[in-house]
Amino acid sequence: MLKKYKKHIFRLVGLVLLFFLFVVINQSLVEIDFIRDVAQDSGYIGIFLLSALSGFNILVPVPIIGFFPFFTEIGLHPVYVILIISVGMSCGDTLGFLIGRFTKTVMTDKSHTFMRRIEKLREKNIWLLSTFLFLYASVVPLPNELVVIPASFLGIRFFRVMIPVFFGNLTFNILAAFGLFHIFQLF
Repeated sequence: MLKKYKKHIFRLVGLVLLFFLFVVINQSLVEIDFIRDVAQDSGYIGIFLLSALSGFNILVPVPIIGFFPFFTEIGLHPVYVILIISVGMSCGDTLGFLIGRFTKTVMTDKSHTFMRRIEKLREKNIWLLSTFLFLYASVVPLPNELVVIPASFLGIRFFRVMIPVFFGNLTFNILAAFGLFHIFQLF
């Protein structure tokens, strides 16, 4: 019976160790003068650039909101940090949207069939896709490009995709930031 759950136990232990490593890294960053000075000097612009890179999750699968305690510790305003990270992540998602728009021609026959099914579903309920995009960006810990690129393949307008994704990113960042803030207060 233990063999059956061995893989899941290792994943859980790995996630717990990764979390504690993350806590140690965040607390250590504040104590390293060079990193603290660079972060303070680059400020909100640096956070925006890092979050845009982080928003394109295919390249950098590390959510920048994980460093929220560090950013607030160096004196940056929490509300501005969350807003700037959300805008930056949405800019990264925009890159995914543009990639989807310009690579539409390389779709295979199987993906055309899938996309036709999605298109029929979208035609039946116009708000379904927007609601799905918002919920996906809010709570699913996978790259937003997994839904943004297919949406752009469908020819859905930019704002119809990116507005729900932005508000989903904002919701995700608020939930993550305040969850991390309370967790870090325990240490």
